[in-house]
Amino acid sequence: MKLKRGFLLAVICCLVVLVGCSAPPTPKVEEGGSEDDSMKRQLLSNEATAEYYRTMLPYKTSPTRGLVYSRYSKMNNRYDIDAFELALMRESQSYFSPDQVYFQEGQNLTKAMVQRLLSKRLTEAELAQELEVDANYKDIGLNPTKDERINIDGMDVNPVYLAYLLEQDYVVTKDENTVLEGVTIGLALNPYQNWKNELGYDQTIVLDEEALIEKGKEIATRLIDILRQEEAFKDVPIMIGLFIVQEESAVTPGHMVAKTLVGKNSSTIKNWESVNEKYYLLPDSAILAVDANLSNQFSSFKDTIKEYYPHYYGVIGLAHVLNNKVDNLEIIINIDFYGLAEKLSFHQLVAQLIPDSFSSDYDIDVVIRSSDEIYGILKKSANEREVTLKLTGWK
Repeated sequence: MKLKRGFLLAVICCLVVLVGCSAPPTPKVEEGGSEDDSMKRQLLSNEATAEYYRTMLPYKTSPTRGLVYSRYSKMNNRYDIDAFELALMRESQSYFSPDQVYFQEGQNLTKAMVQRLLSKRLTEAELAQELEVDANYKDIGLNPTKDERINIDGMDVNPVYLAYLLEQDYVVTKDENTVLEGVTIGLALNPYQNWKNELGYDQTIVLDEEALIEKGKEIATRLIDILRQEEAFKDVPIMIGLFIVQEESAVTPGHMVAKTLVGKNSSTIKNWESVNEKYYLLPDSAILAVDANLSNQFSSFKDTIKEYYPHYYGVIGLAHVLNNKVDNLEIIINIDFYGLAEKLSFHQLVAQLIPDSFSSDYDIDVVIRSSDEIYGILKKSANEREVTLKLTGWK
């Protein structure tokens, strides 16, 4: 089942205002869950979300809610956060069927445990000190010790490979109880290693992606051993997904690179499956290797709009490529209107242009907006010409 990227529209909307500027603002996070024990459980499913995992009410937020925005996380590009969750849900469908299970935010990893997992492993001296205080202490840090160094281009750097860790739960209901059927753990890997040079200035080097993936697989092996010692994870299948984050200033999300499933009651990772995913901000000549026509089609689409509406502010496109094929194209058109008739005319123009301008074998989502409000959302499904339009923000 194909998982659409509809809620990434919120991400690309930010691009209209934020290209060349700062990342999206960090949301305010309030402590405490949203579940009311007195509320009756409801299973949610309808045609509007048929391509996604179903959820339950009352909705249970994760104990780690908001941690990705804290100092413990090295996931500094805010566009990565939605893309990371989305990629994990999409790839989880290979193992946990949306027809059979419900999605739930991770309930078993606490903030304290994730913080410890994201930390550096202790040196032998540090571990000895901890064991003097607590003979049962377990070092579960997944990043290298503070003494470990890698040499890149003559520079010795103490790396932080693991930027963030995310749990997703897949559950069923049995006798009015929620039963965990499977778990997905996402490992966000950080290729951008920062350090201060001898003059005290911050510098960054970029790790080779293949080498970083191998480090991610090593981390996953250690993580499985740690999780299997926890009661909640002892006998459930666990999917591990590896995601490469983008640099902080990038205006496209990172991408998922590999996944594996560790079977029920097993602690052994037998093999990994590659995931070929990437995002392109259009127009971008780099996408020519994937789709020879898309960049020119997008430019022609922009030129036609400019011909009829020269006062528009810009058109931004985000192409999602999966397995070397364009899977989804999301477009933002930023414009101000001065009357109802002009709004209607513009939406009619775009609705006509979409099927005539682009290939038919991928989904297309278009948002028409100003800096203050969204006027309309147009959608065209793959292999269809019909464009659906939802009008909003009509004042």
